[in-house]
Amino acid sequence: MTQPACHSFVPVAGLAALVILAGCAREDAAAQRDRLAQWFALGETLSFVARRDCAVGLYEVVTPEVKSALPLMPDVVQMQRKIEEQGAAALDVSGQRADVAMVAMANHARPTGMAMRRAGLEARACMDARSEGVFRHALDHPGGVVAWDAESGMLVLMARDAGLLVAVQGDG
Repeated sequence: MTQPACHSFVPVAGLAALVILAGCAREDAAAQRDRLAQWFALGETLSFVARRDCAVGLYEVVTPEVKSALPLMPDVVQMQRKIEEQGAAALDVSGQRADVAMVAMANHARPTGMAMRRAGLEARACMDARSEGVFRHALDHPGGVVAWDAESGMLVLMARDAGLLVAVQGDG
């Protein structure tokens, strides 16, 4: 006697549900901090919010430099090249606003630029007033750093003048 087809379906459906849930999981505070600490000298974690569809971490930075593990590029062409080679790169936006640099990335490498913008927009649901203020400040004031980690879909903005860094992830 053979078993009904639904018995073989249940384990497959359960496995599929676990895969879907795992794909939607966001990094927790420790994992995000560990990833960022490879690239930046972090101070205190000021806030962290994560949900299924977004994550936002706000950190003090001890120094405004980017560590050598994250290539710091002078323009979007070189940044995109490093992202393709290494999966992550940063852009020095000393002479311009981060928002202008992100538009330039979207014009140069549309998939990367749009993914960066989408991460910022989707992460707004996880921003508290302070992290949103730092995010806006970092976008609007020259002199910062924009970083993109393609593996995690994380956009990082460092406001050097404020000594703060905000890392955001959206649903994508």
